[in-house]
Amino acid sequence: MRILLAQNLIHLPSHGGANRSNRLMLEELARRGHTCVVVGPLTGALATTGGAVEALRRRGAEIVSDGPEAVVYRYAGVESHAVRTAAALPGRIRRVAADLAPDFTLVPSDDPGFVVLGAVLAVTPDRVVYLVHTLQQLPFGPGAFYPSAAGTAMVRRTAAVVSVSLAAQRYVQEHAGLESTLVRPHVYGDGPYPDHGAAGPDGRSVTLINPCGYKGISVLLDLADSLPEVPFLTVPTWGTQPADLAALSKRGNIELTGPVDDIDTVFRRSSVLLMPSLWDETFGYSAVEAQLRGIPVLASAVGGLAEAELGVAGTLPVTAVSEYAARAGQARPEPVIPPQDVAPWRTALRELLEDGEVYRARSAASRVAAHAFVEGLDPGALETFLAGVTPSAAPERAAAPAPDRAAALRALAARRARTGK
Repeated sequence: MRILLAQNLIHLPSHGGANRSNRLMLEELARRGHTCVVVGPLTGALATTGGAVEALRRRGAEIVSDGPEAVVYRYAGVESHAVRTAAALPGRIRRVAADLAPDFTLVPSDDPGFVVLGAVLAVTPDRVVYLVHTLQQLPFGPGAFYPSAAGTAMVRRTAAVVSVSLAAQRYVQEHAGLESTLVRPHVYGDGPYPDHGAAGPDGRSVTLINPCGYKGISVLLDLADSLPEVPFLTVPTWGTQPADLAALSKRGNIELTGPVDDIDTVFRRSSVLLMPSLWDETFGYSAVEAQLRGIPVLASAVGGLAEAELGVAGTLPVTAVSEYAARAGQARPEPVIPPQDVAPWRTALRELLEDGEVYRARSAASRVAAHAFVEGLDPGALETFLAGVTPSAAPERAAAPAPDRAAALRALAARRARTGK
């Protein structure tokens, strides 16, 4: 098969759950002999600087061309076209699709303004497969950043929908009436996985990845303030804002470290993984990764985190985000953070850190559950699914409506003015 992944996400490096799972699924398809091509942005800021190209080389990418519009490189059997500007993305997608003539075009839901989805529906209208990752980026449902009837109609035009978790599958069914196929990405490597929990907490840090409003930084800060003797480790990634960094830097017991390609460099320093997310998580790959290594997870009761926690300890309560404010120049709006009751989190964390027997029992149970989960995954699930998809038999379709993110923001502001939400 010839497969095109068209996305508004960075292909490499991939430090978020959506783009990392997309990259690894495509690399697996390439290993199985399929021709795989990606079109997406060069960097998160769609920058024109040369630093991103050097970073690609350091990661082992083979630079095929370095032009004014895009950098073309090969990595792990996949060819990637990384555009330098947002304006170049739709046109590059159309040209690559015309040259490749893909059997299927994969489009993730992380697509503000439906720029990518509009482009692929115009050029490969009968063979688009929609990948449901971030629920808030969907055009429907109560969690949608930018609800859109036009965007929902575009999703309905796709040949098939894939959900990466049961939570996503239920959301799509409930709020759009769409059937989707569950394909769990195998993002965990081949193992063996080191057992970091066997010796107990042992003074290692309590870790939170991607500290930001969405991911519950307010819970982390309250815990750090009330437990000054406990060391915390944070890994800022895509969601962390300058104000978040300032708040973290003010706490003497919080250490910041940069994002890494090898997550084990973080987990070997971690005693507990905190996941106090305040928005609906689609899944929670980091929860499984931590538990594979015997690291207990404390996760909130939102979205797919209960699924990712694998039933080892149950989830903890939070007051979820229900309001957002537009954030200038960014695809994701600013979450309005409600007050949180951190007492249950503090109690659960102290029990793990102060009772070695409880910690080791939780660690062992986590490791067993995570190994069983990963061993049950099928690395070839996406290949099998695509082999059974029939391109849409609909008549010739008009080009998808041109996406207008500014109009979406204006509509969101108008709705909030009317409803107060």
